Amino acid sequence: MSWPLRIAALLAAPAALIIGAPPAPASDVGAVIMMTDTFMFEPSAVTIRAGETVEWRNASHFRHTVTADPKLGGAVLPAGATPFASGELQPGAIFRETLTVPGTYRFFCTPHEGIGMTGTITVMPR
Repeated sequence: MSWPLRIAALLAAPAALIIGAPPAPASDVGAVIMMTDTFMFEPSAVTIRAGETVEWRNASHFRHTVTADPKLGGAVLPAGATPFASGELQPGAIFRETLTVPGTYRFFCTPHEGIGMTGTITVMPR
């Protein structure tokens, strides 16, 4: 593939890389969290209101996950919350999850949890 075609393909790719819930309207996104080349979620802690969406963007050169399932690692969820997992996110991919149960959610990157790639979401009642 020629360089111009590669560049065109890369520019078109982000729209095809949204994983998870259908895209939320911009007004419903309560927080954006970046996944970095330094194996961190930035910011590592956010606060949203119940019913808002969190958007994770893989801005790194590595594959990452967003995992909030206690059966898969050190996730913690409020009582009544449904576990979620993004699956593997390629560089440039976006994952969104709408959280409706107030409380504290601890999530992690499956391959990088052991080196501290974890984060926390506090969901406040509406």
